[in-house]
Amino acid sequence: MISPAGDKRLRRMERWVIAAGFAACAAFAALLAAVKWPDYWIYIASEQTPMTWLQSVLWFGCVLLALLCAMLNYARTGLGRETFLWLLLTAAFGFLMADERFAFHERVRDHVLKPAGIKILPWMEAGDFLLLGYAVIALLLASSIVRLFRSRRSALFWLIAAALLFAAAVGMDTFDVTRMTKAGERLEQSIEEIVELFADQSLLSSVLLMLTHYIRSLRS
Repeated sequence: MISPAGDKRLRRMERWVIAAGFAACAAFAALLAAVKWPDYWIYIASEQTPMTWLQSVLWFGCVLLALLCAMLNYARTGLGRETFLWLLLTAAFGFLMADERFAFHERVRDHVLKPAGIKILPWMEAGDFLLLGYAVIALLLASSIVRLFRSRRSALFWLIAAALLFAAAVGMDTFDVTRMTKAGERLEQSIEEIVELFADQSLLSSVLLMLTHYIRSLRS
């Protein structure tokens, strides 16, 4: 059993790890902008760049931590609802990791949907709505996911922060960049990628806090 002093140290380490993660993300984004300055967007706004690499690494972290949460839940309660939901999240994070690394939805958009001229909202560029589909699926699972994370208030806080940042990134992704100047397009897409980076880090922080919560529960 973890002693009160040990639990206090663990919580302090959680805060340090989360703060270090956000600081590293900010420093990495600043470095990418600096090494190509004044063409700051090259390593940030484009696909298949160091920025998307880091985002896929954060998704990989979410995959591993969610799988560990599933394992600990299975050890505690067997193959119940919470274990199944963690396995579902593990699979979803794995898909999003692969999508980030190999740009699946961008390829479908550019080669299938955009040439067909398919558009859902009037301000959107043709074909640029697949991320909205991801968001709809997340909303359908939202109540179950919130119940899962509600047992750890700080984890729920970071989950909500991630959801808000992802919503902002998806909303920015729907803008029709063909109506912008080239400079405006580069700035908008760079901000979108940075917002998405911090959303990934927020989600990783949330899953990390749930993992340590389960470790405490297992040993108590």
